[in-house]
Amino acid sequence: MPAIIFAESSVNMGGQEYQILTQMSEFARRGWEPYLICKKISKIGEQAKKNGFQVKFLSLRNALDLKSIFSLLLFLIKVKPIGIILHSGHDSIIGAIASKIYRFIYKNKIKIIRARTYQPGVPGSFPYNNLFDITVAPSQYLRSEILKNIQIKSSKVITLYPGIDFEKMQNEGSKLLDPNIREWHEKTPGLLIVHGAMLRGEKGHLQFLTVLSRLLIKWPSLKYVIAGDGPEKDAVTNQIAKLGLANQVLVAGIVSPIAPLLKIADIAILPSHKEPLGMFQIESQYFQIPTLATEVDGIPETMEHQKTGLVVKNTEEEWYQAIEWAILNQEKMKEYAKEGKIFVEKKFSIKKNIDSVIELINN
Repeated sequence: MPAIIFAESSVNMGGQEYQILTQMSEFARRGWEPYLICKKISKIGEQAKKNGFQVKFLSLRNALDLKSIFSLLLFLIKVKPIGIILHSGHDSIIGAIASKIYRFIYKNKIKIIRARTYQPGVPGSFPYNNLFDITVAPSQYLRSEILKNIQIKSSKVITLYPGIDFEKMQNEGSKLLDPNIREWHEKTPGLLIVHGAMLRGEKGHLQFLTVLSRLLIKWPSLKYVIAGDGPEKDAVTNQIAKLGLANQVLVAGIVSPIAPLLKIADIAILPSHKEPLGMFQIESQYFQIPTLATEVDGIPETMEHQKTGLVVKNTEEEWYQAIEWAILNQEKMKEYAKEGKIFVEKKFSIKKNIDSVIELINN
């Protein structure tokens, strides 16, 4: 069976990491042998092992970690993969160098794919033109950001939308909701707003808490669940306390699977200030949850305004007005949600995604 390697040096668990696990599962279903390269302390490594995947731990201390390069080279020789997909800064350079050496010495075919899901600033051209065979961006927006460096060959960067295993999500929807969330939800009736995202500044939690404090004046029974974890957790909890929202807001941590929580949501939001694409609003549309997301970066590629949900300009006032409109027009929002399910199933299926990856590997 053909082997494929996924490499990820991030230790946190977010949309990119869940996408890797979804892709690994689909490759395994098709008879491939997927492997994960990651740090020993990474959350994706723990989850991959729980899912029954083979995991190789490397230190991945920096982009030129010679020990990791050598260890990965030995691993390539052992498993003979025909493709390697690289994701974050350190693993991408280490993986590309080891794969280039492997390809040169052993004359074995291996496609080096860089999955770029975030691009701060203008990138250098050397890795894109010389280290990676192809770079895949999850949105047309991010592809255009990468190509702002005109020295990067446009043929070396393509758009490949992520894939979601909707059948698995549907099955996960029948699982029991986390008891802590269920108890909190049942204790206080009211319209439930759910936000799934890592707790980072660009995800918009702090701004939305301010919006919520204004909305509660008019609708005091509103509730807000934050599903995620990350470096801004203290800032978020401090803001909740400062605004006196402890009874209306639950910081639930990482909720996996997310489906049982989405199924009890009345409204799903992604109020990000920056978002190369976003996954949560795709998942919420699949479950026909009225969805609102910010009109930034790649998000408009995942929704159609006033057709599958509401795409909101990135200001506090616009968000206030959008949530207000959604509350007052719940039947219309449900109509949008039905269209949203059809839209995302066509555009973001895991089958379509993996078909494209295999085509890249074989070409």
